[in-house]
Formats: sequence, C-alpha cells, structure tokens
Amino acid sequence: MKAVKMKSIVVALLALVLAMSMAACSGSGNGKTNKETNGASGAPNTSSPTATAQDDVYPENGLPKDEAVTLKFGFFEGGMGREYIDYAMDTFKKKFPNVSFEVVYSPKIGDIINAKISANDDDDMFDLFNGTIPGGVTPLVLAGKLEPQDDLWDHVLYDGNGKTLKQLVMPGAVEASVNVVQGKLYALPVAASGSGLFFNKLLFEQKGWNQSPNTWSEFVELLAKIKADGVIPITYPGQYPNYIEHAFGPVKMFELAEINGNLEEFTKNFRNFNLPQHLSPESIEVWKRIYELGQKGYFPEGVAALSHTQSQMQMIQGQAAMVATGVYVENEMKSALPPEFVWGYMSVPMGDDPNGTRWIRSTASNGHYIWAGKPDLNKQWAKEFNVWMWNLDVQEVIAEKGGQLPVRQDFSDDETRAGKLQNAPKAMFEYMNANNTKMEGAVRDRTLTDPSVSQANKVIQEGTIGITSGNKEPLPILEEAEKLIEKAIQAQK
Repeated sequence: MKAVKMKSIVVALLALVLAMSMAACSGSGNGKTNKETNGASGAPNTSSPTATAQDDVYPENGLPKDEAVTLKFGFFEGGMGREYIDYAMDTFKKKFPNVSFEVVYSPKIGDIINAKISANDDDDMFDLFNGTIPGGVTPLVLAGKLEPQDDLWDHVLYDGNGKTLKQLVMPGAVEASVNVVQGKLYALPVAASGSGLFFNKLLFEQKGWNQSPNTWSEFVELLAKIKADGVIPITYPGQYPNYIEHAFGPVKMFELAEINGNLEEFTKNFRNFNLPQHLSPESIEVWKRIYELGQKGYFPEGVAALSHTQSQMQMIQGQAAMVATGVYVENEMKSALPPEFVWGYMSVPMGDDPNGTRWIRSTASNGHYIWAGKPDLNKQWAKEFNVWMWNLDVQEVIAEKGGQLPVRQDFSDDETRAGKLQNAPKAMFEYMNANNTKMEGAVRDRTLTDPSVSQANKVIQEGTIGITSGNKEPLPILEEAEKLIEKAIQAQK
C-alpha cells in the first residue's frame, strides 16, 4: 500500500474514533507548551521547579542532569510483548543517563499492583505502571492516588519540530483516550487499537465464504454456510465474556441507533448514564440478535472454558472461522501462525443497506499511570518518559513488534515506516478503505462509582455465556442489570 494512501486510511481510522469529551488541556505542570518554547524545538522548560543553571539541566525539558532518578515500573506483559517498552527505555536512558528503570514484567501485573495498593506504602509502590487494575482506576483517582496527565497534550514532542502532542496526534485520539476519569486524563495513550472479527482469508477463499457481507441478512447467511461446512462460525473466550464486545456490544448499539434515526439521543444517554441503558431499544436488539445466533449454534460449545488465546487458536487452526478480538491478535499469536496464514477482517453489519455505515470498536490506550505519592522529580521524569513513547522510532517499534496502531498522524509520512504495520491491522485498513466505516470507543462522559455498577457488569458477563449458547433469553438479564444501574444512579445523586 502506498504511503500516502496508508496515511489517509490511518487518519480516517482515528479521525472517527469515538466521542468522549475531555477537559481542555491546561498547559500547566512540567510539560512544555508552545507559549513556553515560542515554537522552537529544544528550548528549555524554565517552569520546572528543579531547573537551576542552564548547564545543569537538559535543554529539552529543564530537568537536572546530575540528580540520579530510578523509576520503579510495573509493566503488563501481554499481547504487545515487551520489545517496544525495552526499546523505549533503552533509548530514553541513552538520552538521559541519570535516569534508570527498575522494572517488574508480568502478565498479572494488576494483581501485583493491587497488593502494593493494599500495603499503602508510597516508597514501595511503582512510580509508573500500566495494565488492568482490579476494581478499576476510578477509586484510585477519587482517593487522589494517581497523577493527572492532561498537561502532556501541550508538551512539545522530542522529534516533532517544535509541535506539541496535541498538534500531531491522530484526529480523534484525544477523545479516544480511555484512561479518563471525570474529564481528566490519567494515562497518556501510546497506541491505538481496532477490533472486530478476524479470520484466515485463505480458508475463506478455499470454502468460497463471503469475506465482506454487506447486510445483516448476508452476515447470517454466511454463518449458516460456515456451520453447514462443519466449522464453528464465531468463537470468543468465555473466560473473558466481554470479548464479545469486540464484534458486537455497545458499538453495534451506536450503529443501530444511527439506522433508527436515534443516534443523538442514544449517544447522549449512553455517555451520561441516562436511563435506559441495558433496556434501550438498541441494547435489547443487539442482545436479541446474539441470542438468535446462539440458538442456531453459531458459537462454540463449551465456550465458558476458553481463554483468549485458546479461542484465537481455534480460528488459526480452522476449527472456527472467525474470532472476536483486536488487531493485537497477530502479535499475540505470532508463534502459532502457519506459513500459509493470511489475515482477514470484517465488521458485523447491523442494517439492510449495503452502503450503510459499519461501526468499529476502537480505543487509544496502553498508557502508563503515575503514582501521585512519589517525589515530584520522579513524577516529572515519568511524564517525560510517557512523552518519549510518542517518538516516531518508538511508535515504529510499537507498530512492528507490538502489533498496534500509531497515535501520530505523521507516522505514515515515511513509506518504510508505514510498511512496518503488521498484517492484521493492514487487513482492517483494507476493509475500511472498501467500506463505509466509523470508529467508536463506547466511552462515558460520566463516572458511576457505586458498587452496583460492578454488579451490573457482572450480571451481563455471566449472562453472556447463556445467551451465546442459546440457553438464556437476554431480556431478564438486561432487566436485572438495568435495576442495578438505576440503583447506582440514585446512590450517586
């Protein structure tokens, strides 16, 4: 794919990602702004309280050269691997030799972080960390435990010719940032991601299956043909039932709302937790369709036992035709891919108009939280490292080794760099180039903190297995979850 064409597709991808309002960037804090640098790259940030004489500080950020800092880092080692973060830390240390990292890599970093939170020892806690935290980050934010990072949008990039992150971010990625609580950003995104149904194009070609159904009817016909050929049409990990949202879920409710002419009202209600939520016409219809697919046997038997890698392996081995997951799947499963495998992608069409818009779930995330109880200098260097992650060479490693999408709109200016994107995201780009698509992250503008919200989510996740197996009608499950959401709303009032 030509660089210019790829760039237009990438911009189209994230120009449409999601719609979450974020508080205006203040430009305060330790990050540089245009005003502070007068647009000149490399000018010192004299607002830093640690800045002394010019010879004693780095001109790029105004932080001291002679004060050694060790950043404790809790890193989630998952589908993206660790090559990209090791590269980022190595290059950062070469540029700023007084800074070092003490890293704990783990696929269960959330449990480790949770234990440290319970210990309530700021000295032992990580300076920065990523991954999913049990219970979510909202309680930590409300307790003042995490450092806001809104100021970084106005920070000058290290390799951006004097431009700020906000000036070179992919259109829509600010709104796509998922680590936002009550309008403030708590983890600067370093990558973007897209989701849907991924498959082996060669198997589809061999079987003569439709690789791009244009309507819901065509999609159901495809599933019937796949099952008739003795293959599971769609798989997902029952151990993590919310993976079904990669293909269905709230993003398809937005699609139905647009079809029904109800998009504005649905969006307002969804973003702000206005009732109805689970009992909105769009929610009821999406779950009704999933249930009907389950009754026809289009999901695996015994899905409750499947992990995410096992479900993805079902697709790779041809036991299942498609898997609900994200673009990181190629990187996560690279050691299991046979030489003849070719990635394909589709988004489930919910309407009957062949030219209708296909809504695709996408996010801008994978950022690093900063612990508020750490010394100011540590927090400043942690923020600088988060900005460093936006360097084009780091973004290139994220695309090539991490299997994710870039967050900078100038990423594809270089044809060689654009070619580093893995094949799964390229397949998604090709689909988007051939169809009318729109990205949505299903993010909220309002935060509900009452425990009833978690209970409602649990009701939906536990009910998903029964719905996809065709054994449980969705409406009673949705009614139970709706009552819990209503209880949370009342408690917050």
